[in-house]
Amino acid sequence: MSDRSLPHLAVGLPALPRPAWHALARALTHAWQVATTRRDLRDLEPHLLADIGVSRAEAVREAARAPWDLDPPRRSGSR
Repeated sequence: MSDRSLPHLAVGLPALPRPAWHALARALTHAWQVATTRRDLRDLEPHLLADIGVSRAEAVREAARAPWDLDPPRRSGSR
């Protein structure tokens, strides 16, 4: 199979300068880390959640947030 028969992956995508690609890669890496950390929080044992002062419901709610949602969570009872 020749290269001509394969569709080019970047067709229709704008050319971006290298710093923009690096910034995108950093953002995606950070989103992956946030998702992993939230999943780890969700899977903590009850006694460990108690140690850090987080309820099971709060851990599940935090884990359900989108990776790009980085605003501080609203804790129950606080305004």
